Amino acid sequence: MLNLKIILLGMLVAVACVQAGGAASVVAKKSTAKGFSYSLETHMQFVEECSQGANRNVCECVFRKIKQQYSENDYWRLEKDLQRNINHPDYIAYLTTSVEECDEETANDDSGRRGYGYGDGLAGLFGGGGGGIATKAKGNIKTPSARDVEINSGGGSRSAADIMKVVRQRTPGLRHIYNNFLKKKPGFRGKVALKFTIAPRGDVISISVASSTTGYGEFDAQIKGAVSNWTFNKVKSGNTTVTIPFTFSE
Repeated sequence: MLNLKIILLGMLVAVACVQAGGAASVVAKKSTAKGFSYSLETHMQFVEECSQGANRNVCECVFRKIKQQYSENDYWRLEKDLQRNINHPDYIAYLTTSVEECDEETANDDSGRRGYGYGDGLAGLFGGGGGGIATKAKGNIKTPSARDVEINSGGGSRSAADIMKVVRQRTPGLRHIYNNFLKKKPGFRGKVALKFTIAPRGDVISISVASSTTGYGEFDAQIKGAVSNWTFNKVKSGNTTVTIPFTFSE
């Protein structure tokens, strides 16, 4: 009798295991949802950098969408390419759509966190160094044109086209700084001209405020600090000094 009970119990356990495995197999086969596993370290780094002066819920939302489409290895490869100013239109387009969707979800959140906007989120995410999804954009920044930029190559091999490519890509990232300062001092506007030197390896080795009409030294310093972190392409030789005006207005 005891042996029979043991046999029956073993059969029940076996059936349960088969059913569990079968259910898991069915889910795996039927599910169409994409998704990749990321390390906690990558998750925390993205959210912490993104949410500096920004909305953490939008950052979390965007990260979830990235995980649905890209593996962790692909994510880091694309991030490193963007830092080297190597463009990936499909990746940027996916991030753009993700930010739009996450901004809308956050704006409609019943918890009362309303007013988070898409434009400034993209500016922070693509141009502000570590990234960031900030509150709804109110301010504007004019991207300098080639005729606005003074370039002194000093006999170096860096081209104006190389400089303008980075200027066009990174200038929108200054917008979230302007919006943060508009909260402190509504209505202020003006032009900040920065003079800086780019080394052959592509980093900014010196920078100063050549002129400013904002009347807001703390803001000027923040803009200078952000631009000092820009990275340009490497060239064979020679420092290049440029003077670039950035115009801010509501």
